[in-house]
Amino acid sequence: MANIGRASVILDAIAEGRRPLTLTELAARTGLPRSTVHRIVRVLEIELFIVRVPERHGYALGPGLLKFGMNAHMRLLGGNRPQLAALAREVNENVELAVFNGRELVVVDQLASPDRVRGVTKVGKSFSLHASCIGMALLAQLPDSQVTELLKSPLARFTINTLTDIVDVRDRLEEIRRSHVAIDLEEHDVGICAVATGFVGPTGALQAVSVVMPTARFASKRERAIEGLQRMNPSIDPSSLSTRR
Repeated sequence: MANIGRASVILDAIAEGRRPLTLTELAARTGLPRSTVHRIVRVLEIELFIVRVPERHGYALGPGLLKFGMNAHMRLLGGNRPQLAALAREVNENVELAVFNGRELVVVDQLASPDRVRGVTKVGKSFSLHASCIGMALLAQLPDSQVTELLKSPLARFTINTLTDIVDVRDRLEEIRRSHVAIDLEEHDVGICAVATGFVGPTGALQAVSVVMPTARFASKRERAIEGLQRMNPSIDPSSLSTRR
């Protein structure tokens, strides 16, 4: 693995951590020798890509990454915002844009309807991949080997409808790959349903877009939401949707 690849693995581990990580913890999480981690961390620290957090005896992401993150974020939002706004106006429901963030997805943009769904998702919030249609739409774009790496048992249960059996998740992913549509029937939050699609966006990054609404409105708006998503992703094939979904 080239140095830039090792550095990327270390940065991913720190980004996914819920707290600053020590050299020993980074070595354990990345599978790299501690001496290699120490050498790369020293370079990343000089460039301020990571910073030492003395009171926690570990490392966190540093300000040197901001220029890259802000530029990428603005390109991502600018390339998608017109279509997201048009979809939100059409269905009059929340529309969300998400991308991968290590082993999770992160919502990077949200356009809220006047009757917005409150308290479910927020910009910057990470979601599990298996328990949301926007996460499943992203997973469906990946090869099985990567899916296996990302989905580690046991899978968390959020509602009685959450898929927690990896075989069931894989079967659902095959359905999504055929139709390019993922549907969430109260699988992450009781009272909330959603429909999503995943595709390579205008920046060249893999992304997913979802329409989120209360369960009470889903049956009447489902087809309209899918038609709106189809204009963003022409690969959508509604005829391939499972009748169970």
